[in-house]
Amino acid sequence: MIPDNNKALDLLNCYVKEQSNLDHNLIVGYGMLGIAKYLEKDETEQNYWFVAGVLHDIDIEEYGDCIEKHCIIGEEILRKEGLSKNLIDDIKSHNDVLNIERNSEIRHALWAVDALSGIIRAYVLMRPDKDVKKAELKSIKKKIKDKSFAQNVSREQIKSCEENLKMTLDDFVDSVLKEVKENISFN
Repeated sequence: MIPDNNKALDLLNCYVKEQSNLDHNLIVGYGMLGIAKYLEKDETEQNYWFVAGVLHDIDIEEYGDCIEKHCIIGEEILRKEGLSKNLIDDIKSHNDVLNIERNSEIRHALWAVDALSGIIRAYVLMRPDKDVKKAELKSIKKKIKDKSFAQNVSREQIKSCEENLKMTLDDFVDSVLKEVKENISFN
């Protein structure tokens, strides 16, 4: 089963309680939707990409510091909820430790958007108004270049969009940011 967007959001809220974790999953979900739209995926695929992004870290509050369990616990949760094997496999591919081949656009996108979400969230939280709607492409790109900002975020992972998705960094960041700004506000 591939849940619709509302069901995916319900699942997320059922398993993820901490606001920062919810924010991360929402950024990735809406970011994936933005990339799917840019790549001109049909509505069914756009839903699939959104769901993969929103649920990619559904186990974030379960695996603790054991990254080896990340996505394995998530797989158990998503199977229990009746999600399709293909969707689960696509989600699992973003955890490098599992060594799952990224052999499709959605897998490459999920990996890159996951990293970009760290830059976007850190940028918004440093703003006095915490307003993502005021975030601009040039500001996010500047933070990507600044290696002292959000140091644990892999810039190479973000820039993989150029080779793996055939998108410029500007188009990639803009597509993610546009959808995030339209759908999310931070508290």
